[in-house]
Amino acid sequence: MKMTRSTDYAIRVLIFAASHPTRLVQIQEVATHYDISKNHLMKIVHALSKFGLILSMQGRNGGFRLAKSPDTITLGEIVHLFEEVSYLESVSVTHEDRSLQNTRRAFDQAFSSFKEALSAYTLNDLMAPTRVDGNTT
Repeated sequence: MKMTRSTDYAIRVLIFAASHPTRLVQIQEVATHYDISKNHLMKIVHALSKFGLILSMQGRNGGFRLAKSPDTITLGEIVHLFEEVSYLESVSVTHEDRSLQNTRRAFDQAFSSFKEALSAYTLNDLMAPTRVDGNTT
């Protein structure tokens, strides 16, 4: 699976906001920090606000912040909101065609495991520094 740029940017926006919990973050800050187009980030921030992950304040001193605690926002939730996962959608499975039923079942299980694995990580987990051996420092 290849993650879209929108998902990547959404994760970056949320991590940046989580690492500045005491103030509003401005889109230009995130754009500069990650060297990303401000126009593209505006669309991402709008979507994150619509999904209820950030609160956005308009105006001269506006910006955004997380709408929820970073330990309640999971990587699985973010990916689910921005990625369209489809497989065997156009296949009409009949009772006679067991191989397609088995194939669909295999993909159902694989995607369920994928989502479950991503949902085990919160924004807090993504922000925590780790050593090469995988332990936190």
